[in-house]
Amino acid sequence: MKTRKIILLTYLLTLSVFAFCQEYDIQWGGIEKSNGSSVIDVLPISGDQFYAIRQSRRSLSVSRYDNFKLTETGRISTKLKGNVALFEGVKKIGNELVVFLSDRREGKDLFFLQKYNAELKPEGDGIVLASYDLEWGYNRGNFDIITSENNDFFAVIWNVPGKNENKDKYGFKVFDNQLNEISEGDYVLPFRGDLAEINEHYLSNTGNYFISVTEYSEPETKKLFKNYMNYRALHLFHITPDLTDQFTVDLKGKRVETMSMNSDNNKLFTLTGVYGEPMQSGGAGLFFLRFDFETSTMVDQGFEKFEKNFIISDWSQKEIEKSNRKEAKGKSEPQLFDYKMRQTEILEDGSIVGSMEQYFVISNTYYDNRGYSQYFYDYYYKDIIAFKIGINGGFDWLRKIEKEQVSTNDGGPLSSYCRF
Repeated sequence: MKTRKIILLTYLLTLSVFAFCQEYDIQWGGIEKSNGSSVIDVLPISGDQFYAIRQSRRSLSVSRYDNFKLTETGRISTKLKGNVALFEGVKKIGNELVVFLSDRREGKDLFFLQKYNAELKPEGDGIVLASYDLEWGYNRGNFDIITSENNDFFAVIWNVPGKNENKDKYGFKVFDNQLNEISEGDYVLPFRGDLAEINEHYLSNTGNYFISVTEYSEPETKKLFKNYMNYRALHLFHITPDLTDQFTVDLKGKRVETMSMNSDNNKLFTLTGVYGEPMQSGGAGLFFLRFDFETSTMVDQGFEKFEKNFIISDWSQKEIEKSNRKEAKGKSEPQLFDYKMRQTEILEDGSIVGSMEQYFVISNTYYDNRGYSQYFYDYYYKDIIAFKIGINGGFDWLRKIEKEQVSTNDGGPLSSYCRF
């Protein structure tokens, strides 16, 4: 119950920042008794109609609510023609509820879509959306699902494990809401696998598939760490058969820490994220960049530095004194650490509103007197930063919302926040 209270508090605080105390008519459903399962997802239908996905130790279930009242409940099956498959997620595609599953059969990794009817029961056989051959001696890769902002398109993406000359290989298929295939293919990043990292997969409102990739320089020593010391560049690719449609982001020597991508229907892209200074760890401020992918031209860009008082506003006196000593020695100014860009929106006037969250994982290993080891992972979801960048640059407002959410060995499914 403690965790639920924290989530509710975080949600209300976030609403108060974005709404600036405007009054909204918020309707609340009744309190439901726990049945030993956890809500892992909520899928809106319209208004006060939605699906709730629940998970217990033994099963998955889906419930439909109309006017906030429970009207139908069904069990999510992970069986496909007698085989037990892996659960990959639930989505609402068009007007239908679908479940995604994957299964390994006859040397192939297969990705299925299973439709559910109005009674929340599986309808017909699972539809194979994608597959790839598994090389002998390699484990399965993983599938992912992304949707366009207008929800008219979705894509299945997978990485292909195997010997790819130290380069990462990916496959994809794009579908519309009627399950018509729009495009498909595979691609290999033009970088060594240990010197590149995909930041974001993005599907535009026209069904075009893009990725953002961070490229790193090869270090002088044998040890390779993908961090601020060997950051090289950020690249954007429109995924085509030959990967020729690309754009390299120039932040005037600054480093991209985290970012999110938005677009209109004419390939005009906006990137918003946190930048860092060369050879300094942490985030120094926010950047935004607009460019036209059709003409490969920059439209505009801007940088908004976090003021020192904002960064240290929730620091302890000991942390402030330590930072002051480093700054006096010329080492570095105060920075923000471990923030992830969660969501940004472009408003009609061209201003940008968004939020990011401090997130990190700490791993601990413990040994008993027999020498056996146990691994524990602590998931930290901490402060939120909410902001609005005005149409002429600069912060219209910038707020830090303090919170503390920690859980162990669960992936943090009940942490973080949501906003509208």
